[in-house]
Amino acid sequence: MKNYFRKIIIFGIAFFLSILLVGCDYFSFTTTAATTTSSVTTTTSSLTTTTSTTSSSSDTTATSGSTSYVGLEVVNIAQTEYNIGTSFDYSSIVVMLDKSDGSKIPLGSSIYSMSGFDSSTPGVITITISYSIYQTSFDITILESTTNLDITMAYYASAQDLTGQQLMDILHTIINTGYTGHDYYFASTALSTTDKDPANASNVILVYTGYSVSGTWDSGATWNKEHVWPQSLLGETAGSSINMASDLHNLKPANPSMNSSRSNKYYDILTTTNTFEPRDEVKGDIARILFYMATMYTILELVDQYPNVHQMALLSVLLEWNALDPVDDFERNRNEVIYGYQNNRNPYIDYPELVDLVWDNLPTA
Repeated sequence: MKNYFRKIIIFGIAFFLSILLVGCDYFSFTTTAATTTSSVTTTTSSLTTTTSTTSSSSDTTATSGSTSYVGLEVVNIAQTEYNIGTSFDYSSIVVMLDKSDGSKIPLGSSIYSMSGFDSSTPGVITITISYSIYQTSFDITILESTTNLDITMAYYASAQDLTGQQLMDILHTIINTGYTGHDYYFASTALSTTDKDPANASNVILVYTGYSVSGTWDSGATWNKEHVWPQSLLGETAGSSINMASDLHNLKPANPSMNSSRSNKYYDILTTTNTFEPRDEVKGDIARILFYMATMYTILELVDQYPNVHQMALLSVLLEWNALDPVDDFERNRNEVIYGYQNNRNPYIDYPELVDLVWDNLPTA
């Protein structure tokens, strides 16, 4: 009997202990699961917060990087006075686009538009600069004409009181109107008349040497035809076509060896591998021929640097030569003869003062 009760007591204790152990495991599992769930929840919350912060930071940067424009202004005006007939000098102004953060963006002349400039009439005019929806304006003055040149030849009547580009444009129109060109071969006989020696009607005066030689054309043995504006820099070939290379105003009889020596060098105050100095007696003649060519043909340009095709130099030297070597009777007669052949004149021979009225009043590049 004792043994029976002993077994029951032991069984009961064992059952109680097993119940107790199972309960502890369950409690432990529940606590761990709760802790894990809490941890996951906390981590998720942390990720959500981080994403929100990053998004907020990104939005702030976008706002600061999109500063709006608030206006347009001209911060520097270097030239406020223009002569009649001159063009607007875009390099004389600095245009800025203002931003709301106080910074400024410079705008090139190809970005903004300009209106209101008209130099045909003296007085104060308003220039308007525009970009997008923004505008700004400033005043400049067109000066009264101070040419003091009284043009009496009806041929040039429309050029009276003009200067700069406007004068050059009018002269271009005048000397192109009614122009009757000839091919290059025509000059073989025409130059014996245009450059005839005043002391010997059978001879011509050679441009670079000044020698008087027979005017009869012998296919270039005694003299040949010199392009004062070199043919290679005209960009056209002399021949049977009527073009810049056949214009009589640009052709002079020359000693063949001197013509070859000059080649396509530009003019300067000394002769080098790139430059050529003609004799003093024809420096003004040559300058006025080149001024004519730059006026007659708008594709041509006089420059103060080594010339490329459609350019000739040196402009500053040519301007000096126009003043140092005045027009003489030989040059005037030549102009009259060519007028008879081509029905156009060299305006800088008829009025050498026009040279300064044009080139002194052209806008700087």
